[in-house]
Amino acid sequence: MMILPVLAFLDIFFSSFFSLIVNVFYACLTILLAVGILWLVDGHVFKEIDFLKEIQKGNIAAAIFAGFFLLSVCLLLSFTMR
Repeated sequence: MMILPVLAFLDIFFSSFFSLIVNVFYACLTILLAVGILWLVDGHVFKEIDFLKEIQKGNIAAAIFAGFFLLSVCLLLSFTMR
C-alpha cells in the first residue's frame, strides 16, 4: 500500500522535471534568437551607429535602447512560440 503514494510522487516529480527542462530550453532558444535578431537589425538598420561601441563608451541612451529592443524581441518571440 505504500507503493502507490511513492509512484504518484515520482510521476509528479518527473512530469515537473520534464516541464522544467522544456521551459529552460525554450528560454535559451528565445534569448539566442532575440540576440541574433538584434545583431542583424543593428547591422542593417543602424549602419552609422555601433551600439556595442557606444555602450562601451558609456552611452546610457544606447544601452537603454538596445535593452528595450532586446526585451521587445524576446517578448515577441515568446508570444509567437507558444
